[in-house]
Amino acid sequence: MTLEGATLPVPSEIVLPLTGFLVYQGRLEFWTAVVAATLGSLVGTIVDFGIGYYLGRPAVLRYGRRIRLSEKHLMTTEKWFANHGSTAVLLARFVPLLRTVIAFPAGTAKMKISKFLAYSTVGIVIWDVILIYLGVLAGQNATSIVNTLDATLPFIGYAALGGIIAVLLILSRRRAEKAESPGSSSLSA
Repeated sequence: MTLEGATLPVPSEIVLPLTGFLVYQGRLEFWTAVVAATLGSLVGTIVDFGIGYYLGRPAVLRYGRRIRLSEKHLMTTEKWFANHGSTAVLLARFVPLLRTVIAFPAGTAKMKISKFLAYSTVGIVIWDVILIYLGVLAGQNATSIVNTLDATLPFIGYAALGGIIAVLLILSRRRAEKAESPGSSSLSA
């Protein structure tokens, strides 16, 4: 969770439900998992906040490109932060991508670290509890989920195969038409 909190591509939407599944199996305890996930996310978000706070917007843009943080993404979070103020830190914790990059504009705006951590902690705890609990529910319903997937995946596979064949046919027809088209236009010129 530290990696996701530091804007690296480790999605909590995958990690935390798997954690919840481990809770269901009895390998982890629910609240211990929530605390560990929350602390990891907070460490990562403090790193991003510190980069924004101490190094500023130019550093965020320069190094952000390495982790696919574009100026457009940063501008979106800055707009959110400007429109919603400190509550943007809380609200952004529930929006993909904004969740991880909101720390940069909070840092560049020199938000008080105590306020940033308070809003972040509330949002992160809620997010972590929801996703870990969804994993627990998935564990409780694993048989039903597997049976449903067994029944529907073959049809989805056939539809996908049919779609791929249709796209390939359309592309081959377009290529054939383009190959014929330049020859006929050069004769009429």
